[in-house]
Formats: sequence, structure tokens, C-alpha cells
Amino acid sequence: MPLSLEVALAYLRSRPTRLVSAVSLLAIGGIGLGVAALVVAMGLLSGYRTEIRDKLIGANAEAVVYPLVPAGPEEIAALRNRLAAVPDVRATSAVVYQSGLAASAETPDGLDAVIKGIEPEAEGRVSPQTAAILAGADLAGAPGELPGAAVGAELARGLGVKVGDPIAISVSDATLGASALVPRTGRFRVAKIFRTNFAEYDSEWIFCTREALQALARMPGSANVIEIGLAAPRDRAAALAAIRVAAGQGFSVADTLSMNGGLFAALRVQQTTLFLVIGLIVAVSTFNLVATLVMRVQEKKRDIGVLSSLGAEPGFFSRVFLWVGALLGAAGVAAGVAFGSLVCWAVTTFRLLSFPPGVAQIYFVSFIPFRVRAQDLAAIVGFAAAAILLASWLSARRAARVNVAEALRYE
Repeated sequence: MPLSLEVALAYLRSRPTRLVSAVSLLAIGGIGLGVAALVVAMGLLSGYRTEIRDKLIGANAEAVVYPLVPAGPEEIAALRNRLAAVPDVRATSAVVYQSGLAASAETPDGLDAVIKGIEPEAEGRVSPQTAAILAGADLAGAPGELPGAAVGAELARGLGVKVGDPIAISVSDATLGASALVPRTGRFRVAKIFRTNFAEYDSEWIFCTREALQALARMPGSANVIEIGLAAPRDRAAALAAIRVAAGQGFSVADTLSMNGGLFAALRVQQTTLFLVIGLIVAVSTFNLVATLVMRVQEKKRDIGVLSSLGAEPGFFSRVFLWVGALLGAAGVAAGVAFGSLVCWAVTTFRLLSFPPGVAQIYFVSFIPFRVRAQDLAAIVGFAAAAILLASWLSARRAARVNVAEALRYE
């Protein structure tokens, strides 16, 4: 152990004056609160961004292919075969999307809904979250029964229905040449009520079989969207380029993340800005650390004079008080990380940051988990360490300039 560190530890273990002790505790507390605020803020934004990203991809697909004109079953089957041959494609699913209304006996006027017609098994391979949504739901139903539908929890609450109740779904007539104003209404059975924590899905989405939705809308062709699940490609751009080549003419390829790129870019800018703004709290809290070190230099002036007369060079005292500042700051950083992580755990475990349906539609999610990521903690500790070492160095220089004769004048 370096001698300067031993002396610094001895100074910290010694009984300081009441004023110096109070200022030291203020310095540690200020740094701890600043670091805790950073941990909580980064946990909030990291959790929010991850939650939105997971929900967007989880209930949709990582990439989608749109036929530019209605495609028949043979074309869709050939397209899926071509896509399956792309190395980074894990699975494909042919789906149908329709906007419409869902009504019940309690809500006869209906509520806006997005109806997604799917192949349950294929959709489960493409989207793990959809597989969880549909787990245990019998969408096909037994012969003679109404076709099943999985309904979002908030939509079901607005309709006043529970599992097993009938609902009416109305969509536009998709027959070629038909007026879009002609509605087609069919009866479905609520097979499952799901909750994803993503406000749009929970308040508007309905899943049913593709055949049932096509029959209801009288839709020509086989599907209006092909969803693609990717097998964690190393180069996402190259994988999407290969998919575009495989799709060929007559089809458009879109990336779910790219379609929402503006949202994620805004969240990254917000996270960086918040880090810098709250980081000022840590920087300001180092002022108490400067005061602590200055007062400790004054308190230990006699020791500095004695050690100087024994041959200690001025740089030695700079290192001693640099260690003192670093140790005090490290205590504050450790306390801040522990307290901030505890707050994040408590808020996530007890779901303290939850929103009612109206507010959830603004923030996209009904609950925000706080995620404490290793890279965020590394950035926080690095920023705090830089501020602490700078403040300690500025204060430690004062110890190197102590006049030996003045320090020993009354000895």
C-alpha cells in the first residue's frame, strides 16, 4: 500500500473537529444524492426506451413485406419460400390488418379497433410476445361455435365483456370495386383478454384467425402483410437488403425499428440531455468536497510541517489529500449507486409508475419499469469520478503549498 494512501486512511480514521466532520458528511451526502438521481433518471429512460422497443417488435415483427397489389395464395406461398431461404430469416407469417369497430351489448355504438388476422402457429414463431398473448386462446373454435378473438384488456373493459362473451366486429368491405363505406359485420367470441403494457395494443387491438377476417371483409388475395422474424443477425442492414432482393418486384419491405426511428432518436437525445443536466448536481456537490479538503489541510497543517521537516516532498501531501478526496467521493458514489438501484428496484417491483388508460395513450405504455444497465452505471461512476478527482486535485494543491516555517512556528 502506498505511504500516501496509509496517511490518508489515518487522517480519515482520526477524530476530526465537529465542523470538519459535518462538512465531510455533507460532501458524501451531496455526492450520493446526485449519483442516486442519475441512477434513477437513467433507469427510467432506459426502461422506457426498452419497453417501447420490446413491445413494438414483440407484438409485430422485426420486418414486414407489403404486396403492392393484392397477391393470390400462390404468390404469397412463393414469396414465403423465397424469404425462408434468406439465412437471417427465422420465420414468416401471412397476416391481414383491418381497421374497424368492436361492439357489445353493453357498448352498442362500438369502439375503434385494429383487427389482425393471423395464422396462430406461424405468428407465434415470428413474434414471441404474440405467442404469449395467444397462449391458451382457441381462435378457431369448435364446429358450430363463433370464431374466437383475443381482445386487449382496456378494449374489453370499455366493451364490458369477459372471456366467452360475444362481440360484433365491423370492417369495411374489401371486395375489389366495392365502396369503402360499406360495412361488413360479424359475430365473434371473446377467447382471451390480454394485457401487453403497451397502451395501443391493450386499448385497440383484436387478434383473430386470418381466414375469419378475410371472410368477414371479403378480402381478395391471401394476405396484405407478410411478417418476418429475424434470427439475431450481426448486420441488420445486410439482412434487410437480402430480404428486399428475395421479395423482388411488386413487394415493399419495411423495418419496424426504422419506421419508428424518430421516436427512438428522440429518446436517446432526451436521455443524453437528462444525464448532462442531472450530472450538474454531482458537479455542484463536489463544492462541499473542496471545502472538506481545505478544512482538513488547515486541521493537519502541523502534521504537514512535521512530515516536511522529516523530508517529505510537497507532492507527497498532494497525493495524500487527493486520496482523502477520492475516498470520501467513493463513499458518496457507492452510497448513491446503492440507493438509486434500490429505488429503481422498488418502483419496478411494486409498479409504482403506472398510468391510467388516458395517460397511457400519451406515453404509449401503462407501466414503466426502471432498468439499471451496466453501461449506464459505468457512465455515471466515470462522470462522478472525474468530477471528484478534479475537485480533489484542486484542493490537494493547497497542501503542497503549506509553509513549513509557519506550520511549525508555535511548536
